[in-house]
Amino acid sequence: MATPPLHPLPEDVTAVLSPLLAVAALKQPSPSKTASRAARFGHKAVMLADLAAEGHPVPPGWVLEAKLFTRFVDEALPKGHDIGALLKLAGTREGTDRSARARDRILRTALPSELTRALEALWRTVEPEAPWGLSVRSSATCEDAHNSSLAGLATSILGVHGPEGLADAVRQVWASLYLPRTLLYLQRWGTRSAAMAVLVMPVVRAKAAGVLFTSPPAGLAGPRWRDGERLVHATLGLGSPVVDGANVVDTYRLHQDGTVIESVIAQKTTELTVEGAQLVARTVDIDRARRPALSPGALADLSRIAGRLVVRAREALDIEFAVEDEGGADHVVVLQARPITGGPFPEGGDDETVWSRANVGEALPGAATPLTWSVARGFSDLGFRAAFAALGCRVPKGVTLVSNVFGRFYLNLTAFMDVAGQVPGLSPRSLLEQSGGAPDSIIEALERRAARVSKRGFYMRAPLFLPGLLARQLRLEREVAAWEAEAEARRRRLVEMDLGLLPDDALAQTLSGARELLVSAGELMLTCASSSLASHLGLTTALSKLVRLHDGRGEGSLPADSRREAARSAQALMGGIAEVESANPGLALLRVARIARREPEAAEAILAGAALTVADVPAGPTRAALLEFLEGFGDRAVREAELMTPRWREDQASLLAMLAAALRGPEIDPDAGPARARALADRELARLEGVLTGVELSAIRALVGLCQTYTRLREKMRAWVTRTLGLVRLVALDIDRRLRRIDPSLPDGSVFFCTYEELVAALRVGRAEIAHVIRLRRAEYQRDVARPDPPFTFVGRPPPVTLPPSSAPKLVGLAASPGVVEGPARVVVTGSTANHTRPGEMATAIQPGEVLVARATDIGMSPLFLLAAGVVTELGGPLSHAAIVAREYSVPAVVNVEGATLSIRTGDRVRVDGDRGTVEKLTSVTDGSTGDGSS
Repeated sequence: MATPPLHPLPEDVTAVLSPLLAVAALKQPSPSKTASRAARFGHKAVMLADLAAEGHPVPPGWVLEAKLFTRFVDEALPKGHDIGALLKLAGTREGTDRSARARDRILRTALPSELTRALEALWRTVEPEAPWGLSVRSSATCEDAHNSSLAGLATSILGVHGPEGLADAVRQVWASLYLPRTLLYLQRWGTRSAAMAVLVMPVVRAKAAGVLFTSPPAGLAGPRWRDGERLVHATLGLGSPVVDGANVVDTYRLHQDGTVIESVIAQKTTELTVEGAQLVARTVDIDRARRPALSPGALADLSRIAGRLVVRAREALDIEFAVEDEGGADHVVVLQARPITGGPFPEGGDDETVWSRANVGEALPGAATPLTWSVARGFSDLGFRAAFAALGCRVPKGVTLVSNVFGRFYLNLTAFMDVAGQVPGLSPRSLLEQSGGAPDSIIEALERRAARVSKRGFYMRAPLFLPGLLARQLRLEREVAAWEAEAEARRRRLVEMDLGLLPDDALAQTLSGARELLVSAGELMLTCASSSLASHLGLTTALSKLVRLHDGRGEGSLPADSRREAARSAQALMGGIAEVESANPGLALLRVARIARREPEAAEAILAGAALTVADVPAGPTRAALLEFLEGFGDRAVREAELMTPRWREDQASLLAMLAAALRGPEIDPDAGPARARALADRELARLEGVLTGVELSAIRALVGLCQTYTRLREKMRAWVTRTLGLVRLVALDIDRRLRRIDPSLPDGSVFFCTYEELVAALRVGRAEIAHVIRLRRAEYQRDVARPDPPFTFVGRPPPVTLPPSSAPKLVGLAASPGVVEGPARVVVTGSTANHTRPGEMATAIQPGEVLVARATDIGMSPLFLLAAGVVTELGGPLSHAAIVAREYSVPAVVNVEGATLSIRTGDRVRVDGDRGTVEKLTSVTDGSTGDGSS
């Protein structure tokens, strides 16, 4: 039975706002007639209209025809700013400028009088029966078709109240078609023109909501989601957090008959609801937070609906739904149903390209601002090409090594492995096992591809480049020292400069100089990283062969157990490196805590939260120690690769919160962790002395020495990348002040929504007006932030759904730091979305002895490692910065544990095995069970 319509609207209103059932009444048997309806009302509205007419549970709704959009933009916009013209210019600077101006014009132009009257009449009619307001959603003529989807690109607005709110929401939906990534996506699909119909519906008073996928998209079928199974993501309240990826969700795998195969129930701390005329994320009490969002009745109802829709559509569907309370029983309503399609192909990719952020995502989880992306892409692309050239590899012209997927950094693994495959003995498996991992099926495909890469060019060029490469390795330590001396002089000159006195063109030159220093730091860091990787591969390969030899298994291919044992041994030997830059912030903070414990007045101010800046700490040794800390590490921060992130020097409250966390626990000797790591390395070397010959042991010692040297250099240059990013931020903040003097309506931080090239061009022509571009890029960034993270690794197009987290009691990742530990889990999530854990909250949350579970950890989080009993991350590899820090602190760690932040909940007792790379859930926070099924 379809959801009954609200009171009928007057005829003059329905001439503008077509009821869904009226749209359905236009249905004709001819496919061309269906296409004609989609051209008028958009695919989304047509699908819902037909479902409502067929008796499926769909709320009432009304549609603004696409012709209203076309007429409006034709009258409001200058020539050359229509969608057709902008699609031709997509991806160009001129196209961005025009789309920004068009978007601004749409948002500030009044709607036609007949549309305004229709919206006023609609609100008068629905207001008494729509206490949660209305949803205003896109229904583009090109949306939800079989080959493309604007999911996450076009705008939907919930909880709209009043005629003015409706008018504003309609303009926002229309304007979302002008975002650069939307236009580029449509251009790549061959779209020549598009228009935007708008769907208006009452907001369902949802107790729960989510998305159901009727079967796995291409490439995702496997043991964790088999063909023919349904997958459901659900949460409490409205479904926007599920669709947008802003909240953790419950996950259910269902048979086609509705039987639950397995479920992973998340701890859902908030629910999105409507209070007054505002969307509110309301805190949920802990008991309800841990219960399933969907009742058995709702799951059964949902499964029946999905079965009928699949039979009707004859293809896999993505079904958005809500659950409302109807007389004490759960009632499921359908909010959207569309074919399952992925996102756009990343730039430079095709159906077979493998993309991954398993390594780069550690440095910058979540979406990056436009300025960060434009700066980091340039230095990383140049750095990677320089590193490959140093190895004698040829990078083909036009190859994209780094791409932007909904604001996230992704490496083109296919291109990387094609280039690296030119080097004899360098296999994708060995590289990925060290740098971040990938599914076995992807590794095997990359191995097959690499085997076809010719090594002939490498051998021909080897006499020319190998002597220079070896000579550079020998002088790399001196090269880094010389670079540091010059860079420090340049840094001090810039820091001491009064940027406010510089004219615009001189400031542009200063920004360019800071970026050049960043590029130089990045290139040298990647050179050191290549040397570190090569020496580590040499060490693990040598250990693997020696393990086989001394076990009596002889030569031959290396089985997995030999590789694992070699990796364990290598990680133990690598601990206790003196003066690893990335470990220093945490150790230095422990030394400040030791001083504060002996100064009660300072400790009390920090623990009470009375000190928000270092200046608030009473004068004395603690304040002096903090000032010294900021001098050495003030450029660091959580998510420090993001230019918009305030550094510890600016955001001293987060630093003091971490210090307070250290003071709450027992005193920790800052030298104890490194001492334990050195002792473990000594024990492992002593063990090898009893197995290896003298020559073999000497070779292993030499390789360990090289690994430690190159790792130390890599981490030193990683710190310099952070410092130079801080310099770029320093100049950017001065540009931001200038922009806001020109246009006071711009908020703080607007500069981060320009690209580097746009800023330099604007400064060199007298601060050309770029506020319209800032508003455009900010809107697109907010869409990127709201999207769920794509999978860490995928092939072709980013899929619309990630695989469900494992409900198995034992999770498998990559061993990163040796040791075994048990403790309660503390799940923290850092990223770009508003509900992710902020640095100060993170420090306040974690308690000494807990196991830190995170999507990724960067150097800014390293002080928390010293409080944690163990560390588990979803990203990273044995050579990641987090792994190196964990080994230095002698904290057991497992990285690359897919879905760890969803499978594990705060309070679950877990065992972290940093030797074998496993994480075992011992007891669940809900019922104390050992977790042999659902969690």
